[in-house]
Amino acid sequence: MSSSDFAAAGSLARRASLAVRLPLDGPSARDALATVAAAYADSPRPLADLARHRDLRADMQAAGVQMDREFARSLADVDSVFGDLECAVGALDRGCAALREQVNKALRCTAAAADHVALLADERRELAARHALASGFVERFARVARVDKEEDEEEEKGNNTTPDRNSDIDASAALVSELDALARQRNECQPLMAVATQPAVRSLLDDVSAREDAAYAALLRWALREIHTLARDAPEPSARLRIALARLAPRTALFQSAIDEIAAVRRNAVARSFVSALVRGGPGGVPRPIEAHAGDPQRYVGDMLAWVHQACASERDLFDSLLSSPANGHNSANSNSLSNAAALAAALDGVARPLEIRVDQTIAELRAPAALHRIARLLDFYRDLFSSVFSADASAPSSSALTLVISGLCESTDFRLRSALDLLVDTAVADLESALSPTLEPPQSLSALLSVISDILFVQTDDPTASAADPINHTVVSALERILAAAHDLATAASSSSSSTSPALHLAAYEQSIFELNVLSAIAEPTASFEFLEEWHVHCVNLESELVHALSAQLVDVLKQKSQLPFDHHQIVPDNLPKLLESFNNMLKTAADLDVSRLVVRLQSQQLARTVSLQAIEMFVTQYELLHNAIIQSTSSDDAAIHNLLLAPETVSTLL
Repeated sequence: MSSSDFAAAGSLARRASLAVRLPLDGPSARDALATVAAAYADSPRPLADLARHRDLRADMQAAGVQMDREFARSLADVDSVFGDLECAVGALDRGCAALREQVNKALRCTAAAADHVALLADERRELAARHALASGFVERFARVARVDKEEDEEEEKGNNTTPDRNSDIDASAALVSELDALARQRNECQPLMAVATQPAVRSLLDDVSAREDAAYAALLRWALREIHTLARDAPEPSARLRIALARLAPRTALFQSAIDEIAAVRRNAVARSFVSALVRGGPGGVPRPIEAHAGDPQRYVGDMLAWVHQACASERDLFDSLLSSPANGHNSANSNSLSNAAALAAALDGVARPLEIRVDQTIAELRAPAALHRIARLLDFYRDLFSSVFSADASAPSSSALTLVISGLCESTDFRLRSALDLLVDTAVADLESALSPTLEPPQSLSALLSVISDILFVQTDDPTASAADPINHTVVSALERILAAAHDLATAASSSSSSTSPALHLAAYEQSIFELNVLSAIAEPTASFEFLEEWHVHCVNLESELVHALSAQLVDVLKQKSQLPFDHHQIVPDNLPKLLESFNNMLKTAADLDVSRLVVRLQSQQLARTVSLQAIEMFVTQYELLHNAIIQSTSSDDAAIHNLLLAPETVSTLL
């Protein structure tokens, strides 16, 4: 065979193998079979070859099936071998799990044994500590029993001896030492109380408590004796007394008893010192007795209140010193601030009654409102000061006897001040009728009232604590408003002929306004410079503007009446105009009846007089200009006499 035949045979073999492997319904299988058929198309025996090759696929499939069966038989042997291997591995895994469980059980047993050993060790250490603590208690309380026996023997021996100052000091030191020892014993008993039931420890604590109560009672008795040494002036408390008070502080009832005793002792001492300062003065007469200044009420009251204030500061320092323990180095006044404030107030209660008698007698003899106001400001200042000192809570008012007395004196002084101002106002109102004289001047009593009010307002200005809300400002404004209302009512009654009781009291309308302006000027000028009365000043300015406008309108009516001109345009009669105009021109030339400045000459304020004059002239000229235009329109140009006599508005303004 040639090389080309071998190549064709190889290609045919590949196609045949491809036809066997591929699915029969696929395009690749059909292509392979077509190639094989084409190869045999040129054969001398095509049909025989074709028949032989038609069975090629079946043969190949049968060969494939045979090969699969042989492979399956081979795999059955392999599967048997792997099954045996899997059984062996499972048995080995179960053996390892059993072994692991045994190991864990052994570990748990070992850990439980270790914990038990640790608990036994802790219990052994605790038993050793309890044994040591119990041994210490046995030894200590045995020693305390011996000390108590020795103290009882010494007390029996000392009953027949007189105690002295040194023995008191030793007693206080012994009491403090005993309290310290009892406190240590109580602290040492606390660890034993951790056990649920300890009857012996409870018995020990009860014994310690009984000893503490006895020691505190003895310490209180010693402190009460020591407190009586504070009855002198400017006392210096001992360090042992401060220590005793600090040790009594935890026992509220005992500590309060000591504080009350201190307050009682100091109350008597401060009262004696106050009376001595009033009548004898200081050592050697310096400073002078306060009673020496009784002729000056303000200084007299101020010196008494200043002395009480200084005494309050001294007593406060004394209480702070007593409540400051040098033993523990901290101030216990913070924890007893309420008791401290109450005790300080009680220590100064002794001066309340003497102070009240003297201040009340002083203000009862005063009649000057300015002096009463100065004393009232002093009392207000010290009332607020003592209230803040005596109150532990700054927002709560103090109820001490001293603050109540000063508050009562404040109310009494304010009442007397208002009464004095009301009396002056009544006098000024009563004198207003006499001011309805031809001069229309305010009465002298009104000037006296305004002088007093100015003095009061100057006191307000000099006081840094004063404000616009002070009651005295309202009192002053009420008094001034009452004067203005009385002046208005009186002037209105005098201007009405039907209500006038006397011909001398009859006033024209413009005179009523002049009188009211004079009273208003007399009131407004002295009070205009005080910023506390700013609203009142604005009210006065508005009222003055209204009165000025009303007075100007009233003066215009007077000028119109005197001029006799027909300002009512419906009353213009050409026949009478020359005569009326000639009379009006003569009045302007003589400057007598139509002189506005003569009408306002009784105004006390020259500035107001000029303002009213100019405003009245301007208003009159405006009315005259309307009349002038009306006359021009109602007359013809042939009325030369009228036109010659009719003055221009500018000319009238210049002549007026």
